[in-house]
Amino acid sequence: MKKISIIIPVWGVEQYIGKCLDSLVNQKLEDIEIIVVNDGSPDNSQKIIDEYVKKYPDKVKSYIKENGGQGSARNYGIEVSTGEYIGFVDSDDFVELDMFEKLYNKAKQDKSDIVVCGSYNVSEDYSKKEKDVFVNNYDTDLENVLFGKMAVWNKIYKRNIIIDNKITFKEKVWYEDLAFTLKAIINSSKFSFIDESLYDYLIRQGSTMNNSNVERNLEILQAFDDVLEYIQQTKKQKYMEMIEFLAIDHIYVSAIVRVLRAEADNKLKHDVIDKLINYMEKNFPNFKDNSYINTLSRNRKTIYNLITLKQYWLVNLIFKLK
Repeated sequence: MKKISIIIPVWGVEQYIGKCLDSLVNQKLEDIEIIVVNDGSPDNSQKIIDEYVKKYPDKVKSYIKENGGQGSARNYGIEVSTGEYIGFVDSDDFVELDMFEKLYNKAKQDKSDIVVCGSYNVSEDYSKKEKDVFVNNYDTDLENVLFGKMAVWNKIYKRNIIIDNKITFKEKVWYEDLAFTLKAIINSSKFSFIDESLYDYLIRQGSTMNNSNVERNLEILQAFDDVLEYIQQTKKQKYMEMIEFLAIDHIYVSAIVRVLRAEADNKLKHDVIDKLINYMEKNFPNFKDNSYINTLSRNRKTIYNLITLKQYWLVNLIFKLK
């Protein structure tokens, strides 16, 4: 058993995958397996992957499957993984050379199920690298991990938490990280944090979060449907107020802001926003009384209030002035 299995889904990233793999094969933590899952990539990514397999046969494992989306590729990687812990890296990103050593040592030291670190936002030409704000100011570790970044790539997960609870990614949808991470969190008992930026997230025009396909923002509702169904099945209703706050943060604020800022027809944008708000009112009828709303940053609280008043033009103005 390796200490960590690092899973990398690959599709259409021939200009980025080399930098990603360089940062992994040179990790200070030697006892890792790098599981590269080619999700039917149409470019030359596999040729590059093959070079790394040849050069680092004890570390890099290559798998090729039919295209099924990032969630499908990650699920495949989990199935073939053997590590004590599992980590995920997106193939257009890269990591600091001591990332997995620090995460693993912290996990062993604290006997943690999940360890979380900070990240950098990196410009597409690699010329700018800015530390992403690391928020760790809630009263409990559970709140800090739940209300932090819900991405899978700034964490390692104890493998048996994922396998024993049969936690998988939704396939062929956006927002697959959210439901996966939330399920892992509520099945874990010990969390640790490293207040250092160790993951390098590339800000790309073509990435999911920069995509102007307005209607696909509605796929976040599928993620929350999945979460709510899971809470019902597993009788974990004690987490509901926290999940409601996540919905406020991710649906009512972030998704609506993304729709407002997209380059698209105004009628379409307002139709999508109405559906997002209707979902909140139907599934979280008392969300405006959520006690965690007061923990929103001043900026997000302002945006929340403007959305409640339907002052969408003012929300857009705030971002134009930034």
